[in-house]
Amino acid sequence: MDVVKFNEAEVAEPDDWTNIGLNARASEDALVAGAIDYPAHWADFTVSNQNALELTVSPGTLFSDGKLYRNAAPTTINIQQYLPIVSGDNRYLAILADGALETINEERLFETDAETEETVAQQTPKLERRKISFVIEFGAASPTPLKPEVPANRCCLAWVELSTIGIAAIEPNHPARVKTLYEHDGRLALVEGDLSETRAAVRTIRTDIANIQARLGDIPSPAIVRQMKRSIAQLLEQSNVPPESVAYDYDPGLVGDKWDPTHASWLARVREGVRFPFAAQRDMQLGVIDEESPAIRVSGNLLLPAWTEETRLEVVSDGGSVNISSAVHTIVTAVQKTLSRTVTEYGPSVTFCENAPEWARYTPGKDVGAIFTKDGEEFEIVAAAPDPLWIFHPYRWVTVRRIIKRTVTDTYWDYVTSTVGLNGSIHGQSWLNTQPSVLTSVDIFFTRVSPSGPVHLLICECRDNGEPNFKAVIARLEKDAEDLSAGWSKFELAPTLLDGGKRYAWFVVTTANHALGTVSGNAFAQGSRFVCSDGAWAQPITDNDFAFRLNCAKFVAARTTVEFLPLTLDGGITEIKLLHAGWEAAGTSLVWEIKVPSIPDAPWRPLTLDNAQGADDLNGLPALVQLRAVFMGTKDLQPAIVLDAYARGMTFRSRGDFVAIGKIIDFGVATTTVQTDSIIDNFDAGKHTGSPKLVIGTTVHNPSVTTVTDEPSDNGNRRRILATFTVPSTQVARYRLDMTSTEVTDTPFIQNRALYAL
Repeated sequence: MDVVKFNEAEVAEPDDWTNIGLNARASEDALVAGAIDYPAHWADFTVSNQNALELTVSPGTLFSDGKLYRNAAPTTINIQQYLPIVSGDNRYLAILADGALETINEERLFETDAETEETVAQQTPKLERRKISFVIEFGAASPTPLKPEVPANRCCLAWVELSTIGIAAIEPNHPARVKTLYEHDGRLALVEGDLSETRAAVRTIRTDIANIQARLGDIPSPAIVRQMKRSIAQLLEQSNVPPESVAYDYDPGLVGDKWDPTHASWLARVREGVRFPFAAQRDMQLGVIDEESPAIRVSGNLLLPAWTEETRLEVVSDGGSVNISSAVHTIVTAVQKTLSRTVTEYGPSVTFCENAPEWARYTPGKDVGAIFTKDGEEFEIVAAAPDPLWIFHPYRWVTVRRIIKRTVTDTYWDYVTSTVGLNGSIHGQSWLNTQPSVLTSVDIFFTRVSPSGPVHLLICECRDNGEPNFKAVIARLEKDAEDLSAGWSKFELAPTLLDGGKRYAWFVVTTANHALGTVSGNAFAQGSRFVCSDGAWAQPITDNDFAFRLNCAKFVAARTTVEFLPLTLDGGITEIKLLHAGWEAAGTSLVWEIKVPSIPDAPWRPLTLDNAQGADDLNGLPALVQLRAVFMGTKDLQPAIVLDAYARGMTFRSRGDFVAIGKIIDFGVATTTVQTDSIIDNFDAGKHTGSPKLVIGTTVHNPSVTTVTDEPSDNGNRRRILATFTVPSTQVARYRLDMTSTEVTDTPFIQNRALYAL
């Protein structure tokens, strides 16, 4: 601190006297800036209202930038100009204090002549004072007014609320008030008391921690416990244990048993994984553009490449004859099988669920083949254990990202059948079909034709012992007596695929007095003539065979391309599904191809595994896609399609948002901590978001901790989202997951999920 000194005989300079005041001020400023150092704070002020239109600010002190400013007298502020005009509106004012310097002039005598000591009176600056000025900041008038923003370097004394008639309320700004030493002393006493209690508690905690550390080796890892819970929940599912209240739950996401699509917030679909819903979809019947094309031949509703007929097997009569009405008339229940179905799914949003092996644990009746249920045509689906090649008897699944093809391995399957009751004599002939062929007709040699009475001809499979299986009929035809004649009579069938190396049989059922030609001596060694007397058991005849001819298709070309009606969807397509019956025998192939006409010079893209990974045709969301089928085979064998009402071409476009909500899970115990464990497939953090939630009653809880980790997968895009929720004590909860995708052509899905009560 500086001190200005004077000697007795010294002539004092004017600055010496000024420095006395400056030194005192500097000393005070150093104390304020160094020890107190409140930025833009106030002390001692009170703001009151003298009346409805005037505010009074009492004397006080402003601390600003290490300096002190004081007002020794009260200040009156008129607020009339700030009153809101509209009735019902209010407004906030902020009273801001700013430091200022004020210079005060006074009249003093100045000597004008040193010899005569003559003086003159003049005004001169005499006092420099730090004072405080007040500024009004005001907010907008509103029924719900907001306080005006105050800059960080300004000091606000108070907020004043105004109504249309005057001052409504005054609120001091206590955070900007300088606290006294007395206040700090009181707060410090409280802190010291709490610190003493904390020290005592810490000593106890140290002992507890030492005990816990000694037992850490006995406590299993939470990750191991989670794995155990998940495995136990899976075993309970696979064992079909009756449901009960357990503290952990697992669902593979294959069917909707544990999901609640009736919930108001539900926005998803369960389809071998819980997937993004469709924003739009269309279902069309498959149909060819040119039904009269010479490249194809349609028999009923069966489409094949163009063919002619040739005889593959002939057994000629030697003059023998058998009256086929001589046997005891019986009733036979023939069960006709249907051609198996194929589903082809294609598009950038198609991803195979690697959880599919878990289908094996579902009992018959679970919707393994939901893909084969269409427009009221019900299929009875049978589950079976998988093998490492993902082949589920009787299904074959060909799968990679962006294409999934499902077909039934058997040409004719038992899951959709029709039952036919026939009354009459039953005679027939079996044969060994040495090579695959497409049967188009059977010629039977009649030695006598009755004037009345139809003849039913049926083609059936044989059992392993060579016996005809009347419950495995694959084709049938009825001819009236007037359409028959002595000699060869042709029974024209819908083209029927016969597998190579299998035994088949034809048999006739009639009540009329018809007779068929035979050949004696069991000349036809590849099969046996038989007669049935009880509708179930067939008696072989060993001394002769029936005369017959088997006629099969001879195809015009080995490769045939057939254009179908285009597939459309307003707003664009992200996924295509083709469902149809037919066959695709070994050595043949039926390949669907698409073309997007809106893409210049776009090629036809086959929907096969070789083209699946680069399937970007639908990324531009085309509204129309051309469709064609390529039939590949030989002159003797070709694939086929059934173009009936169940042959469908379906188009879809996904949404970009997703909300999946599970059914209520009863843990059986009350808990305040719940974990959800979600495996998300096809997840790209750059495009997708996943937000696990927990629903209790009507309240949706967000997790307190969320951990995302990579999971091993075939496509490298699988993520595990582990979320921990702290909730009020509860015994029940619902799982929920919200997801979004910035591209509807690329969407993730839930592969499986688990829920644990901790």
